[in-house]
Amino acid sequence: MIQRIEQGSKKAYDSLFAALRMKETIQEVVSVTGGGGKTTLIRRLQQEYMQRGIPHAVSTTTHMHYVRNAAFLEKEDLERLLAVEKKEHTVWMGKPVSEIKMKGFSSDFLETVKETGLWLLLEADGAKGLPVKAPAEHEPVIPPFSTRVIQVYGLDGIGHSIGEKCFRPQYVADILGKTTRDLLTPVDIARLAISPRGGRKSVDAEMRYQVVLNKADDEKRQQLAVQIADELAECGITDVVMTSGLCEPWRNI
Repeated sequence: MIQRIEQGSKKAYDSLFAALRMKETIQEVVSVTGGGGKTTLIRRLQQEYMQRGIPHAVSTTTHMHYVRNAAFLEKEDLERLLAVEKKEHTVWMGKPVSEIKMKGFSSDFLETVKETGLWLLLEADGAKGLPVKAPAEHEPVIPPFSTRVIQVYGLDGIGHSIGEKCFRPQYVADILGKTTRDLLTPVDIARLAISPRGGRKSVDAEMRYQVVLNKADDEKRQQLAVQIADELAECGITDVVMTSGLCEPWRNI
C-alpha cells in the first residue's frame, strides 16, 4: 500500500516513484534517513528504477545490510561499476565489514558516480531496526549533492515509550521536552520531522524534503498517519507518503 496524504485526503499509487513525484528525466541522489524501514524503502525504489530502466547504484554513507551477488561491487572501481550496472541493471556497492553489513564508499567516489549520470540511492542514517530516532552530533551523513532527503518513521512506535521504540531515546526526549518513559504520540512524530535537530537536520534548502510514514498496516495506523500529515501541513510540510508492505516485491533482488 502506497498513499500520498494531502489536505486530509489520501490518494493511492502503484509505485513509490510516482507517490514521491519523481521524474525519469531528472537525475536524483536520494538520501534516506530516520528509522522504521529505510532499507526496505530503498530496495523498493531500487526495483522500481530497474522496472523503468533508470541506471542507478545503491549504497550507504554509514553502514547497512547487503547481499553479495552478481550486482554487488566491493571496491571503488568506476569502470567495473559501470560494467556491472550495464549487465545487471543495478549496482549494490560498499565495503564489507561482515557477512551481512557493509560501509559506504568515499563521498568523492559517490560524487564521481553521480557525474556519470547514474542515480544514487543512499542509506544515510542508522536506527538499529527501531521505528523512530533522532540524530546524534555526527548524524545523519547526507552528501551535499543529494537532491532529496526522505525521512522515514515507523508508525508502530506510536503509543510506546520513547525508551522502548526510539534509537537515541535521550535525543528524542530532549527535542520533545519529554522523558524517555513518556509515550510517543502522532504530534511527537510531526515535531521530530519538523525539527532541525530531528528529521530536518543537515537538510539543505535546495534538497527536497519528504516524510514517509511506514508500517501503516491497518486502519488505526492509517488514521495516525493522517493526523501526523495534518500536523506537518500546518508547518508547511506537505510532501507526506504513507506505506505498508513495501518489502514484498523485492525479495529476490
